[in-house]
Amino acid sequence: MAKNRLDNYNDSVIPSKPLEIVVLKQAQRELRDAPKDVISDVFALFDDLAAGKKLGMPISRPLPTVGKGLHELRLSGRAGEYRVFYVIKVGDAIYILHAATKKKQAMDRQTVDLLKQRMRSLGL
Repeated sequence: MAKNRLDNYNDSVIPSKPLEIVVLKQAQRELRDAPKDVISDVFALFDDLAAGKKLGMPISRPLPTVGKGLHELRLSGRAGEYRVFYVIKVGDAIYILHAATKKKQAMDRQTVDLLKQRMRSLGL
């Protein structure tokens, strides 16, 4: 029996008030180009995060070497692998910074620099 990709996340709950989800304007444009078969999963998972659920591997991976609090949401669809990068600012909000189709095994320097710049723009 095939498992639904959403069955793989850790559904433990962090007790707190729901967090606001803030999508940067650049990320809004990038999400408009997202494969339609993954976009509903993206927002369902962000709703779970906002409600206090913790997402773990393989759905979400922390990226502390790039930035404090930075995470990568990892999704697969018919069009291939898709990534959404976000920061959780505890007690404040979830900031969606960047979204893109995964093209390489490792994250390239341009993406790392872009993420750092967008985090700086938020004062993070």
